Amino acid sequence: MIFTGTVTHLSQKGMGVVKNTQNNLSYFVYGTWPGDIAEFEVLHNKPLINKKFAYAKLLRLIQPSAQRQDPCCPFLNLEEDGCSGCPWMIADYTSQLKQKRNRFTYAMQRVGFDISQLKIDSVQPAPQLYGYRNRCEVKTDGTRLGFVSEGSHKIAPINDCIVLNDSCRNLLKFTHRQLPNKTWQSESPLERPFIALDDDMLTEDIRINHKRPFKQGNSQQNEWMQNWLRQRLAQNTHVGKIVELFCGTGNFTQIIAESNCDAVMAYESDSNAIQVIKAKRLDKVTAQVADLFDPWVWKKLRNGIKDAETLVLDPPRAGLKKHQGFFDAFRSLRTVVYISCNPETFARDAWFFHQHGWIIRDIQLIDLFPHTPHVEALVEFRHA
Repeated sequence: MIFTGTVTHLSQKGMGVVKNTQNNLSYFVYGTWPGDIAEFEVLHNKPLINKKFAYAKLLRLIQPSAQRQDPCCPFLNLEEDGCSGCPWMIADYTSQLKQKRNRFTYAMQRVGFDISQLKIDSVQPAPQLYGYRNRCEVKTDGTRLGFVSEGSHKIAPINDCIVLNDSCRNLLKFTHRQLPNKTWQSESPLERPFIALDDDMLTEDIRINHKRPFKQGNSQQNEWMQNWLRQRLAQNTHVGKIVELFCGTGNFTQIIAESNCDAVMAYESDSNAIQVIKAKRLDKVTAQVADLFDPWVWKKLRNGIKDAETLVLDPPRAGLKKHQGFFDAFRSLRTVVYISCNPETFARDAWFFHQHGWIIRDIQLIDLFPHTPHVEALVEFRHA
């Protein structure tokens, strides 16, 4: 089925939403922006979602959105082997920031928050729109190398990436020059080896299926977040003992340790990350391995966290997830600082906090990854 329509808004995953008046169904469409008037084709190989939404593809732009722009990247396209790593490169940066704020606002409203009672400022923009990213992960089959294309699970072959910083970009170009490489091939066509690259590496460190230690992908914006946390802790007259959950290799741990706190208990499931923190010999910090998604984790950690007055957490996209027994373990909490990379899971966790008497005192959104739907939220809660 082919139909004509206008993209009205973006979905939570950053895809355009257009209504087909022929059947009264709405469709998700990759590569579109609010205001686009276009011709679309229904994709029958993707099932309906709750019998209200389906998928379509853009066939022809009739009238582009006023916010549309030509992408700078030659690899971004709508073909099955096109790179989809920066899908919002089709729109000007001001409208990207607006849509990121909309995504967060909608997620909060959807779980039950009264948005009129929350002060949600505009998103802190990235100082660099290109050449900002300090890490990436590419897939390879031994003959091609690139990112996985949206919806097709095919490798979108690339030999350069303009959003990578100089160091990481040079590593990518070097890696591409190693093709073809039989040692990078997989016996199964469904399993493609990955190569993780970051600007702390040398070319001799490049190897397949080897995870690099996690770090925030935008160094400048990460420094901004660290300064935000430093200021929030400095303004808190009752910091007391601080517990840090999902501490990783200590991106925020050192900032926390520098505050006027009594002690820091840092927890992370990755034992290698904990060893990195211990090697830093941070004053007042005790770092321990803990599976923070274990259903019984809060009982296991109770003795170490029951007297903490401040909690800082920076979970992965899944969010906190394990709520049962959480506030029973934290008996003395006054302040929670939640750093989130996923508006949907943050909103779920924030509503759980709200139901237990916690009030949002400050929300700061920040753009770590221009040209993507990603938005980071830095939020401070205080107990009512």
